[in-house]
Amino acid sequence: MAYYVRKISRSKWQENPLSADEVKALQEIKGVRADAITNCIKTTGDKLSLWKVEEKNDSIEDVIPLIIGFERPDTCDIIYISDEVFSEEGIDLEQSPHDASTPIKELKKYHYNAIVNNYDGLGKFAKVVLRSLDNHKRFKGREVKEKLKEMLNDHEIEKEMISANLYEKISK
Repeated sequence: MAYYVRKISRSKWQENPLSADEVKALQEIKGVRADAITNCIKTTGDKLSLWKVEEKNDSIEDVIPLIIGFERPDTCDIIYISDEVFSEEGIDLEQSPHDASTPIKELKKYHYNAIVNNYDGLGKFAKVVLRSLDNHKRFKGREVKEKLKEMLNDHEIEKEMISANLYEKISK
């Protein structure tokens, strides 16, 4: 089953995930913290960036398009979101390789946008996140650094493909 990966700030969301039934029963998402909305559901052009993975591996390989764009090799919290959750919440997805912010051309085809258009769409996406918190994965900063170093050493990425600040941090 395919999943979509979204980076979140896990500490901004409630501690215990809600079951799908609990989230579905909510008419409004009044309990979601404002920081969760403004930090994790920040839109560009009424869209939210996602990366598709064909299988949920809980592996750093799943987040390569994200970590390449970092300024520092920081801890990365992500959630895996299934197709069904988007469908059940009525959020449309569009493949958008032209919006992909990865320098690796082969990965651009895995970039998608969730279309959220308005306040209602943001609330639906908040439900998506709440329903997906049990599919949370944290990659420690050292894991991110090691993977990026490995990719540089193996010439999967080159110095020019990442920020100067990131290169400085991982080449130490």
